[in-house]
Amino acid sequence: MRYRQCMAADLTPASTQTASCPHCHKPFSAELIAGGPARHRGFKCPHCKLFVPESRAEDAPLSRDRAS
Repeated sequence: MRYRQCMAADLTPASTQTASCPHCHKPFSAELIAGGPARHRGFKCPHCKLFVPESRAEDAPLSRDRAS
């Protein structure tokens, strides 16, 4: 039971963010997985199932921004 009490303190309100996977380079929207230390915070890529740390997740480019 102690484990659940520790995890409940780490919960934050869920918000969906858009990011780009550094492995498969596909954009995706996901909720931030919050853990205790900073290294346990990140996203799970739905395409390749890679855990992407928050610090490594790149923002997906806006649709109105075109590469020249």
